[in-house]
Amino acid sequence: MIRDIIAKRYAKAYFALAQEQSRLLEAQTELSEFVAFLSAQTELCGVLYNPVFEVVERKSVLNSILDKLEVSSQLRSLLSILVEKNKIAYVALVAENFSTLADAAQGRMKVEVTSAVALDKKSLKDLRKEFSRLTGKKVELEVEVDESLIGGIVARYGGMVYDGSVRTQLDRFGEVLRA
Repeated sequence: MIRDIIAKRYAKAYFALAQEQSRLLEAQTELSEFVAFLSAQTELCGVLYNPVFEVVERKSVLNSILDKLEVSSQLRSLLSILVEKNKIAYVALVAENFSTLADAAQGRMKVEVTSAVALDKKSLKDLRKEFSRLTGKKVELEVEVDESLIGGIVARYGGMVYDGSVRTQLDRFGEVLRA
């Protein structure tokens, strides 16, 4: 819980800076790419996240990596502050919160859709169109397949969950029968 509050605070500050400099999309992309890079580097995370190493050592490691990745001075500053404050382990949460803020500012919304089977292009287009109508925003779908749903879909967006899966309907039917 406290991690989320801290991550939101850093994300809001980075968002304000990126918005002020009219580089929301670039900042979002760059931060997401760094998080993806970092998640693939477990040994590096072991050094950056570990408070046993001095801040100076961790910053030196971070700076040498950032030099090779050629990131912006804004991202370099954010990551440096996260290392200084021993919050670099929250960088993925910061990126997630930043993306949410950037998407909202640009009229976009991510909708996570889980279906029992792979959806064809027409179904995806129809879902995107319907969620765009419901939300009034440009919708980006993140689609997963979960065969345990049996049929139907589950959609998550903006803190809401719409569960139209056959599995849930059968579970509810079973509860009614038991009652």
